[in-house]
Amino acid sequence: MTGTSIQMYINGTEVVCNKEFTITEEFLNTASTILNNVYPKSWELDKDYTSRFYLPLDYSACKIYRNGDLYFAGIVKNSGDIELNPRQPKYASLQILDYKTLLSDGKTLDFVIANKTVSEAIQMVIDAVADYGFVLGNIDILNDDTIGAYSTLNKTAYDVFQYLAEISLSRWTTRMVSDTQTAIDFYDPTLLPSATAIDYTSAYWGANDIVDMSYTFGTRDYRNKQAIISNLVYGNIEGNENIIADGYKNTFFTEQIIGTISHVYVDSVEATFATNDQKTLGIYADFYYTPGDAEFMSNPSNTPYSANTIIQIIYTPLIKGREITYNNSEISRIGTQIGRNGTISRYETRNDLLSSAELQSVGQAYIKYKGTPEILLKIVTHNNDILNIGQQVHFNIPDVPMLNIDYMVKVKETTINQTADYSEVFYTYQLSSNFDSETAINYFDNQRRKASGNISESEYITRNIDVENTANIIFKNLDITELTVVGDNILNCGLNSPLNN
Repeated sequence: MTGTSIQMYINGTEVVCNKEFTITEEFLNTASTILNNVYPKSWELDKDYTSRFYLPLDYSACKIYRNGDLYFAGIVKNSGDIELNPRQPKYASLQILDYKTLLSDGKTLDFVIANKTVSEAIQMVIDAVADYGFVLGNIDILNDDTIGAYSTLNKTAYDVFQYLAEISLSRWTTRMVSDTQTAIDFYDPTLLPSATAIDYTSAYWGANDIVDMSYTFGTRDYRNKQAIISNLVYGNIEGNENIIADGYKNTFFTEQIIGTISHVYVDSVEATFATNDQKTLGIYADFYYTPGDAEFMSNPSNTPYSANTIIQIIYTPLIKGREITYNNSEISRIGTQIGRNGTISRYETRNDLLSSAELQSVGQAYIKYKGTPEILLKIVTHNNDILNIGQQVHFNIPDVPMLNIDYMVKVKETTINQTADYSEVFYTYQLSSNFDSETAINYFDNQRRKASGNISESEYITRNIDVENTANIIFKNLDITELTVVGDNILNCGLNSPLNN
């Protein structure tokens, strides 16, 4: 592409690198590039590459411009094999990650999302990490349901966005707005931005400078039966129990763990009730309970109910949850092909979910995106950028019905090759047939976000409040002779705390 120019800056210093480099963008993974033989452009003036050192600091800001427009922005994450030999040029090899990495590398959260819709919850998380440059982007989701109560304690923004995407059956990604802002986008798969259809014709190949097309299919993460298990979820059927008072005890035990109470009757007369947390706030009631316990008690200020008094409690229990989701057409297809049982099953424990509806939503999400074999369509173009990450596009190839379907752009690689006279760009796109974006979820700890999260009414989380700590450390002969640490603060924060609003 004659006339294309590339400029690179690291912490404001213009640098140059090898004439060829590749920028890799993925739907969920952090976009990245490797720059080899990097050095300040000013060295070109005297061609002295051996007597000076180029040592960019970790987390330096990197900007790459193409024809004057910002093309990529990120931070220097790692380096490799910087030469110290006095006879060799002191170039650097650097790995650059875009700012999406701060969703995993940045601060962990510690607040409760209570009685918010999914879109409101997205805004809460973005507000919490706004100082990293993240802003609200396009939110086009169909399942914008209300979340009961979800604790973000010790989870990253990345973890919580994944949870919100799963329960709303949506996909999320990031988008560079400028060198200081990155937008968070959520889409229902049916509402993803559409690109012009790909035609399997000679005319289309010529007009779009197609270098190559190929496809693969894989069943590495395939399943047509999904079991989602949780230790405690709200039951779908209310418990209705009659308990006979003995005349002196004021604590009554239930057959199941209480999630929420809907009614209490004493000899068919409706009584009042409240949680023990509400009791500490001065709320009077005939009975008190704590969600998560298999008991409730009458007001200790009142005389115990006389013997043979019938106390009826109607409540939603907390039970072990197990939701099964099937793709029966796939089970039948595989069974017909192999002449055996066609069920391919997976299960997962999700203690971050507290309702059967959420268990169902996550199970449906797994079946929706992993319940058919994933066809990966690979397209390579020369000097012609035809697709963007997150777009949906149809592949018109009528002679091959299996491939003649909609895809989502999952990966995009941009390889730039410059010489003194010209530059050329190759684009490599990877398209997914089942819209599965889960290439590698949060490499720090994929299970962290699934271990806990939903909390019941009146349950508290420990909220960490960071304060400035000072430490004076004096080293003498490699021994610590003095150590002073000042300041710490831990605050308990429940659903009704103003800190969660």
